[in-house]
Amino acid sequence: MPPISKMSQDSARGRRNDGDVEMNLNTDQITTEILTGRTGILCSIEEIDNLCNEKVQKVKLIADKSIEAIEAGRKKQTDQISHLRAELINTIIEAKNKINKICEELKKY
Repeated sequence: MPPISKMSQDSARGRRNDGDVEMNLNTDQITTEILTGRTGILCSIEEIDNLCNEKVQKVKLIADKSIEAIEAGRKKQTDQISHLRAELINTIIEAKNKINKICEELKKY
């Protein structure tokens, strides 16, 4: 069995190099080093902000397009309803006029 101090050093070394997130602070820039398996990826806070802002803009664009599509569909349906209403009113007026004309002809007999 190794001495206790040797075990403490080994466990401390293992904690420092366990593949988890490691934070480095520079005077110029703060970077987050993410070590995953074989690859190390460095992302600056500015890059993360830019990526998040880009994703937010994409979501906003999709929402805006969805709203535009809904509004276009609503306008089309409203226009169709208005057209059908006008046709129905004209048909009712024509039918009423025709009925009145026939009633007048019947009164002559």
